Order: sequence, then structure tokens, then C-alpha cells
Amino acid sequence: MKSLEQIQESIDRFRRSFWDRAACDRPPVGVSSEGSNMPINYLRRELHVDELNPDDVNAGLCMSDYEYISPERRVVSDDWIPFSAAWRAIPWLEAMCGCPVRYASGSLAPGHWVDSAADLTSVALPVGGQWLDCMKKLTEDLAASVPPDCWISPSILRGPSDVIAAMRGLTGFFCDLYDNPRAVDEMASRVNRLFLDVLKLHFSLVGPKLGGYGHIYGYWAPGRTITIQEDALGMCSPDVYRAMFMKYNIELVENLGPYIFFHLHSTGFQHYRDVLRIPGLAGLEITIEENGPRLRDMIPVLREILERSRLIVFVYHFFEDLPEVLRSIPHDGLYMVISDKFIRSEDEFGAFIKNHWKR
Repeated sequence: MKSLEQIQESIDRFRRSFWDRAACDRPPVGVSSEGSNMPINYLRRELHVDELNPDDVNAGLCMSDYEYISPERRVVSDDWIPFSAAWRAIPWLEAMCGCPVRYASGSLAPGHWVDSAADLTSVALPVGGQWLDCMKKLTEDLAASVPPDCWISPSILRGPSDVIAAMRGLTGFFCDLYDNPRAVDEMASRVNRLFLDVLKLHFSLVGPKLGGYGHIYGYWAPGRTITIQEDALGMCSPDVYRAMFMKYNIELVENLGPYIFFHLHSTGFQHYRDVLRIPGLAGLEITIEENGPRLRDMIPVLREILERSRLIVFVYHFFEDLPEVLRSIPHDGLYMVISDKFIRSEDEFGAFIKNHWKR
């Protein structure tokens, strides 16, 4: 458990260096538990089903984020803000849009179920209310028993393109973008309204704590926050994002306020300049993947983003590039999350901070 003093120090660092972009001793740095990146690990028992139903999901089935991560943490003096969220293994918005939640080989994934783009227009959302009720109940239970050093975050909620790709399957979705864009656009609008309803429900259940909100990426924000995503568009031209999906991201930010981030992978971030044009967007989050460009090769992009906005860099790979990267980019408006496979102890964290900021 983190002490109140540690939490307050990190909140102050987020407020000054990250949000206000003022001079500070260093940017916030969080150390992420590698095991928490696969929340299927939270299961308390083996599943013997091919498909999960809302009635199956409760505290008896899986641990909370806080319950799983806290015993694993070997670094506590970092700026990571502990969190719990409705079980992140569930593809929540996809399930609310009718996708079966399939279990196999130690993972959960949404199954596609809509046969054609034309059929999308007849789907009423949400498809039943059981998954929405399940998320509400889990969030209420987490909020009722939240530890002193923990914040309740929205769970992973994917954007309209990802949800429609799940409903139709990736091949069907990519074909629909060209064969029947009107049907895709109409469904995207309805998915976005459901997304907003889910977020408004979450923030009606979860209020501020110590003056702000936490998120599953371990950051603190002065107001309601989430990191939105459109991962399916990483395989599309930026023209597709501008023409169809950007307006729905704009709508989310307009409704939720100035603390919303946009999540990108290093394997597909070509539309980042368009994302940066969203009015009032707080910034970008980029997850660094092994099969994407090296972190050091992204220095011009990272610098450009930080000159225009805020940036969260999630370092899953290429940790060895960080010295060169940190010498080459601004540090105000920056938050770094580093896997604990690279920083494994308090001594290693202290050495990392000393090497880069305390010379």
C-alpha cells in the first residue's frame, strides 16, 4: 500500500509537470506490473465454458486489479496511481452490442455475429441490458470497498470502429468501409451514444478522490478521464479516420471534458496528427510494441506530439532506447509507464531516476 504522503507527492507531480506543464523535478514515471497486462490472470479458478455470460462475472470469479497487482508490486516509490476497474478481460462495449464473450486458450474475445453491413442498421443498442447491469454492479462493489490508496477507473472501452469490427469480424468491417460506409457510419453513431451513456453511468457511481480521478494507465487527472481508442483503424488510411470516426471522438471529448486521451499502438499510429486536431483533447498515449518501430526511431514523432500536446509513453519494449529518447524530447507534459520486467526493484527505480534527472 502506498502512503498518503507518497500519493500526494505523485498527484502534485502529475498536476504540475503533466497537466500544467510547469517546471518540476522530473515528469511522473509509473512502473506497471507485467502480469496485469493480461487480466485473464485474475481468474480465481479455471473456466470450463466456451462462452461467458453476465451472471458468471463476479468477485468470486476473478480478483480486482488492486487485489492482483498489489502483492506483485516491487516498486512503490514511483508515481503509479493504484486502480481497480470492472474486470478488463471482458470486451464490455462489444458485449453490450451483442457480441458473445468467448473463452479459449486462456483469453476472452468478442465473437462476431452480424452477417452483413445492411444488418447493422436493424441492431438496437444495447442488445439486452445484462452486460451493462453487470458492469454497473461490479463498479458499485469496487467503489464500496475501495482501499485508501486506490482509485476506481473506467474499464477498457473500445471505440466505434473496434466495436463494429468485432460485430462484423475484421474482414467484414474493412469491406464494409468501402461497400456500405453509410451503414457503418450509422452504427458508429449509435455505438458512440452507448459509449457516452456507459461513461456517464460510471462517473455517476465514481466521484473524485483527493481532488481527481485515476485511470488504468496509472495516471491522476483533475477531472473525469478515460483513454479512448480506435485500434482497428491502425490498418486503415488516415482518410478513413477523418471521414468517419473522428467526429465521434470529438463528440466524446465535448461531452466529457478536457482530460480525455487517445490510445495508439506503435504498430499503427499513422492518424496521430488527425487525432491531435480533436478540440480539447488532453493528449495521446502510445503503447510501444516489439513489432513496431524502435522507440528511438519514433523520437521525431514523440517530440512533435509533446510540442503540441501531452504524451503518455507505455514502454513494453525498447527500454534500452530510453536514455537517447529522454535526451531528445521535452519532459513537460510527459508521463512514462515502464513495465516491471525492466525496473524490478526499488533500487533499480532509484537508479533510473538518478541517471536521468538527478545528476
